[in-house]
Amino acid sequence: MGEFAGSLGERVTIEHWVEARDDAGAAVGEWRPGARVAAAVAPEGGGAVEGEARRSRRRWRVVVRAGVEVGLVSRLSWRGRELRVLAVEDDPALPDRRLVRAEERP
Repeated sequence: MGEFAGSLGERVTIEHWVEARDDAGAAVGEWRPGARVAAAVAPEGGGAVEGEARRSRRRWRVVVRAGVEVGLVSRLSWRGRELRVLAVEDDPALPDRRLVRAEERP
């Protein structure tokens, strides 16, 4: 566990979308900050080309401790960037960590 803990050199804020309705009944909502957690953040492999299509948004691989509450209705705030969560994976071979795949949004 010590080696894994030492690799979590970044601080990431997990934000959650909260649905609401205004007085007219229109859907409104906001991102609310949640936990600030230690993470390892690295660019996702594959570069800027996926198949024949050019990608304009960078993808990131974020590793956090197991049990951190993050899902598809979350986003990550890191170094002034907003990352939309695309997938959350738990690997039974590595039960102490959770892998989050995210895409940078402008």
